[in-house]
Parts: sequence; structure tokens; C-alpha cells
Amino acid sequence: MTKKKGITLDLAFFKKNIALILFLVLLIFNIISTNNFLSWITFNNFFKQVSRVCLVSLGMSLVIATGGIDISVGSAMALGSVLAALGIVHASPLLIIISVILVIGFGCLAGVAVSKFAILPMVATLALRYVMRGMAKGISGAANVTYTAPKLTAFFTQPVVGRIPVHFFILVIAVAVIYILVNKMKLGARIEAYGNNPVAARNCGINTVKIVIFCYAVTGALSWAAGMLEAVVVSSAHPSTIGTDMEIDAIAATLIGGTPIDGGYPNIVGTTCGAFVLQLISMMCNMNNVSYPVTLMLKAGIVLAALYFHGIGKRSR
Repeated sequence: MTKKKGITLDLAFFKKNIALILFLVLLIFNIISTNNFLSWITFNNFFKQVSRVCLVSLGMSLVIATGGIDISVGSAMALGSVLAALGIVHASPLLIIISVILVIGFGCLAGVAVSKFAILPMVATLALRYVMRGMAKGISGAANVTYTAPKLTAFFTQPVVGRIPVHFFILVIAVAVIYILVNKMKLGARIEAYGNNPVAARNCGINTVKIVIFCYAVTGALSWAAGMLEAVVVSSAHPSTIGTDMEIDAIAATLIGGTPIDGGYPNIVGTTCGAFVLQLISMMCNMNNVSYPVTLMLKAGIVLAALYFHGIGKRSR
């Protein structure tokens, strides 16, 4: 009996930390087998590229924990970055503020549609996906919005502390804030309660409408930040390319991290490691001249394997 309990505990440990284990395995593999992997250039490139995916994935983990999904995050990135870029072009801080408020507002709208009007999350965010991408194209005339802001570009492209990129610190702050919200405050328990059983959560006095709206709003805010990180590197924002397929990577990172697809506990550390795993696969393939289609298949295999592993306990009951 004790032995069986020990096996169960070990399985629970591995299920909770599978994304971290995968990341460490891939990291060690690349250090050993990939030429020039262990360098500051690789470190800088890794965090500059993973920061966008990780930010969106943090929000996605909250939404998926409620039993929902948000496939409008890529369009939110596009709309926010295009408006903010226009604000920089016209030297209008107000337009930049409006870009933030507008994207968060669409997140709140998604939350209202899902929680108040019982619209399926996929349907609600699909509609908003088209609306926001269409607005981004309409506002910009479907053209690339370029701007000149040397100080801003230098801040996000040059190391700020020694050789460490600013993206590293942005990511640390974002992960820390979301982790504290989920694990050190009542919000995490309420999200988990709603994700596990919405009716029971409401009967317990939890304001489920506010919880859902908050999760989608946070996702909107993080998507705006991710869009800005993507735009600031090239000093431009293209309404058709920024955020393309970002929802796929964000959902994949969340699922690898262990947040249940049907709702439950949002595993913030797992989601972060899941985003790291996906980015590490991309870098590994790129540095070893592996074709892009093979990279996609490797990512798909990792996601399927993680989903299978996370489902072992449920199938055995």
C-alpha cells in the first residue's frame, strides 16, 4: 500500500513538473550537442524571442484554467501595436494609452460574452479575433506602420545590466506578478474552483463573472505587451503579421505546463517552462539546420506527449 502511495506521489510530482523536466533535458542536450549554444548571444536571443510567447501564455493559462480559451490574442497584439506605433509616429501619448485600454476592453468584452451570455469561448474570441485584426488593418490602411524612436529601440535591443537583455527582466516581473496572484492570493483558488465546477463556485458565493472577465482582461493586457515587444525590435507594426499564430504557441505552452484543458488549477511555473520548451525546440532546430516543417512536427509531438502524460491519472481512475 505504501509502495503504491509512493508511486502515486512520484507520478503527481512528475505531472506537475513535466514542463520543467523537459526544459532541463533539452537544455542539457543542446549544451552537449549544439555548437556555440552556451553563449551570451544564445542567451540574449532566447529571451528576446521567448518573452512574447511567455507573456501571452501566462494570460492563456488563466483563461484555460476557467475552462475557456482565447484565440484572439494574436489580433490583440496587432491592434495594440499598430495603435501604439501610430501614437509614436504622431507623438501622441494619449493614443498609446488608448491602445492599451482598447485591447483590455476587448478582453473584458470576451469575458462578458462568456460569463454573462454563455457564449462559447471559442466562438466569442473567434469573432473578436476578426474584429481586432480588421480594426488594425483599417486604422493602418493595411500598411506597415513604421516609426523612428532611437532611444526606445535602443532600450529594448541593447542589454541593460551587463549582457542581460531587458526582456529577461520583463519576463521575470510578469511571471512573479501572475504567480503571486494565483498562488498567494484568493484569486487562484477561485479560478480553480470555477474551472472545476462553475455551478458549485457560484453556489459558494464566488463572483464568477468578475473572475472570468478579469482573466480575459489580463490576457488582453499581456497580449498588448507582447505585441509591443514584437514591434519595438523592428521599429514598425504590420497589422497582418504581428501576432500571427501566437494563440497556437500560447495554448501549446499552457497545455505542456499542465493547466487542464477543461479547467482547473493554472500552473504558472509550468506554463513558463512550456514556453521555454517550445522556444528551445525552435532554437535547437534553427542552430542545427533542421527544416521548419520538422520543427513544427517536433512541437506537435511534445504537446501530444505532454497531454498524454497529464491524462494518465485521469484514465486510471
